[in-house]
Amino acid sequence: MSNNIICNKCKNEFMIDQNDCIFYERINVPQPLNCPTCRQQQRILFRNFKTFYKRPSDKSGKMIISMYSPDVPFPVWDISEWWSDDWDAQSYAIDLDLSQPFIKQISKLANIVPRFAIMNSKSENCEYSNMVFESKNCYLNFGCVENENCDYGHIVWYSKDCIDNIYVNKSELCYECIDCLGSNKLLYSQECESCVDSMGLYDCRGCTNCIGCVGLRQQSYNIFNKPVSKEEYKEFINNYPLYDEASIMYILGKREELRKKIPTKCVYGSHNNNVTGDHIYNSHNVEQSFDIKIGENSKYCYTAGNIIESYDSSFNPNIKYGYQTLNSINSTNVIATHMVEDSSYVYYSKSCYNCTNCFGCFGLRNKQYYILNKKYDKDEYFRLISLIIENMKESGDWGNFFPIWMSPFGYNESIVSEYMPLSKSEALLQEFKWQDNIPKTIGQENCSIDDLPNNPDEYNEDELLSKILKCEFCDKNYHLISREIAFYKKMKLRIPTKCFNCRHGIRMNSRNPRILSLVRCYSCDKITQTTYPKSKHNQYRIYCEECYKKEIN
Repeated sequence: MSNNIICNKCKNEFMIDQNDCIFYERINVPQPLNCPTCRQQQRILFRNFKTFYKRPSDKSGKMIISMYSPDVPFPVWDISEWWSDDWDAQSYAIDLDLSQPFIKQISKLANIVPRFAIMNSKSENCEYSNMVFESKNCYLNFGCVENENCDYGHIVWYSKDCIDNIYVNKSELCYECIDCLGSNKLLYSQECESCVDSMGLYDCRGCTNCIGCVGLRQQSYNIFNKPVSKEEYKEFINNYPLYDEASIMYILGKREELRKKIPTKCVYGSHNNNVTGDHIYNSHNVEQSFDIKIGENSKYCYTAGNIIESYDSSFNPNIKYGYQTLNSINSTNVIATHMVEDSSYVYYSKSCYNCTNCFGCFGLRNKQYYILNKKYDKDEYFRLISLIIENMKESGDWGNFFPIWMSPFGYNESIVSEYMPLSKSEALLQEFKWQDNIPKTIGQENCSIDDLPNNPDEYNEDELLSKILKCEFCDKNYHLISREIAFYKKMKLRIPTKCFNCRHGIRMNSRNPRILSLVRCYSCDKITQTTYPKSKHNQYRIYCEECYKKEIN
């Protein structure tokens, strides 16, 4: 049995099927009135990855780097101050008033409890990274999990010594890679797995010493999908050094020509059973989801390391029995949580750690049976929870994420602008906020990129560290750090001519959008789903899963 619903927000139609109804009934939430896309948009509006401000800590007054602008209504503390033992968030508790909408009481609490300037959990020397978990020595790395010496990355997990990547997992010494897994010394590549000492690959598996190849499996010494000798391979590298931009453009251009001739997989992923979406791995019964490493019986999930029996989850490394969760880690039985870690039975809460049975709480650690940061005994807690849920049902808030007016970020500050871009006028029309004063530095450059050595053997760290460069795209200033200079020298790479934001933007635009459309298989003419936009359906030979496996083994 299925119901077709018209989304309250975008007015597009979406479907609620029998399994959805079972899930919503099990966790006692009403069926959603907004479509999955609008629900996802609302959630990730609350996640700012890489817009940083220099501002004073509201506790000590010292200057700090913060994801929150100086004009937010709540106090912002340095991460070390927030984690210190000289304060307790329960001191900010407010009394429950069931005559008022509960969501407004949550908002009141949210504006008085201190927040950490950046999220940096169980990490070391990652002061300029955000949404970091169990990582070490990372710079401008965002949404990283258990990384070491990784810089300028977005969703780089379990990796080491990687620079300028997005959606890279269990890899080492990778550069300018997109959606790659288990690889080493892989450069300028996309949709690859278990590849080593290669450059410019697309959709390759288990390849070594390959350049500009597409769709290869378990191959060595190939250039543009043609086997070559070791001597020919070395000669090509000498003739097309990677510190020469013309070499990179040539290799990637030839790769693009190959992509148009070779079968293209409709969606990417492996070791799955009954899944729909893209970049799903090791999963069973996962629907309408994207970027899932391990999943089971889940739907409408986006960027997860291990997602079990959950719906509407975004950027969660490990969640079980969750609904409407954002950036919550190692937690179970959670609803409408943001940055909640090692917790269970937590609802409508943010920045709570090792908590159980908490409702509408902010900033708590090691607590149980709390409402609006106030302690209750067990029986009273559960009695009040029933009343709060009824209160939220009456106001239409129960089952939804925090309302958009509670987000402290403008649309262009938050990560939502990268996954669902809107212009300022479009964002304001949809009642989102917009930040007109995003920090930037321009006009401070002290040299031109043309003044720097082109050959990596000539890179001098002391000299390069003092240089301030101007991005060739946006004119913003950027500089180099010691670790990346050593990386470029070791890997024989050129110094980037664009700032991190522009490099990141190019990588993001190289990924397909998280939108499934129907396409006819190039081989069998059967209708299948793909994330390739309709404008590219005739550009590539898109194959259904079955036909692709027959052609690419």
